[in-house]
Amino acid sequence: MTPQGHRAPPRINPDNYGMDLNSDDSTDDEAHPRKPIPSWARGTQLSQAIIHQYYHPPNLPELFGTILQLDLEDIFKKSKPRYHKRTSSAVWNSPPLQGSRVAGSLAYSLKKY
Repeated sequence: MTPQGHRAPPRINPDNYGMDLNSDDSTDDEAHPRKPIPSWARGTQLSQAIIHQYYHPPNLPELFGTILQLDLEDIFKKSKPRYHKRTSSAVWNSPPLQGSRVAGSLAYSLKKY
């Protein structure tokens, strides 16, 4: 008879975290995760990926297509005066923040890595 060899341990895919949205299992303890965090998701590689995505954002209309205009009357089957009223949050008299504040917040957020 031929002796049986040692069984090889099952192959583990480091990128598969088996995330099941329907699972009732609790999340990992951050201090002791069940799987190691991949190198691309920590340290300088993460920082470089975030900076690259910040300065070269994806083309969202290309990814998701154009968004159709929402008709509240079609959804709620009633026309209410408040649907047509513009409040102060819809009035933008100045451009969005640019330059140092936005870039500074990005640099600050990456300092912990």
